[in-house]
Amino acid sequence: MRRIVVLAIAALLAAGTSPALAHVDVLPTEVAQGEPVEFTVRVPTERNLPTTRVRVEFPPQITVYSFTPPPPGWTMRPVRGPDQRFRAVVYSGGRIPVGQYADFRMLGTPFEAGEATWKSFQTYADGQVKPWTAPPLAEGEELSETGPTDPGPAALVSVAEPGQLVGAPAAASTGGDGDSGAAIWLGVIAIAISAMSLLALGFLWSTRPAKLPGGDGGA
Repeated sequence: MRRIVVLAIAALLAAGTSPALAHVDVLPTEVAQGEPVEFTVRVPTERNLPTTRVRVEFPPQITVYSFTPPPPGWTMRPVRGPDQRFRAVVYSGGRIPVGQYADFRMLGTPFEAGEATWKSFQTYADGQVKPWTAPPLAEGEELSETGPTDPGPAALVSVAEPGQLVGAPAAASTGGDGDSGAAIWLGVIAIAISAMSLLALGFLWSTRPAKLPGGDGGA
């Protein structure tokens, strides 16, 4: 009886933890305004069923204008808005197996600084759709478990103003406090050397032999 109870508890724990805590993500997570970027939409399969369809909606402040061919077995259908700009893309026909992920790539240019939210919809082999449309995770916040059709957090990309991208290398110094300090010390050293030279010259002058009167003639 005890063995049956233990097995039942183990089965319940396995069922409760089987989905992986993963979500559709967009890389890179930080980009610069006005610079073309290759965005990668990374789609992991978090359930015990393959992923069969993915719809990605583009943020309004990012213009997507080109796509790479999808992974083998997948087809791609870009969706245009009334202004003929690409508003979304739908990938279908393929399968992302359990425990694996697929990358879908596209080119885009962010034209407005701020936070760009990428919403997506992930369809599984049983027809259930997982919407990744909830508010993005805050910095340091961990992803909590959600149901197969409950909204999960959307992907977030931060768009920085030109020259303000986080993590960019710092500009080289053009002569700050360090250079000023070095110049001061060089000046002090030069003054000290000059002072020592003057002291040595004065010492030599004061200790030279005195010239006796009449030294050139006789008595």
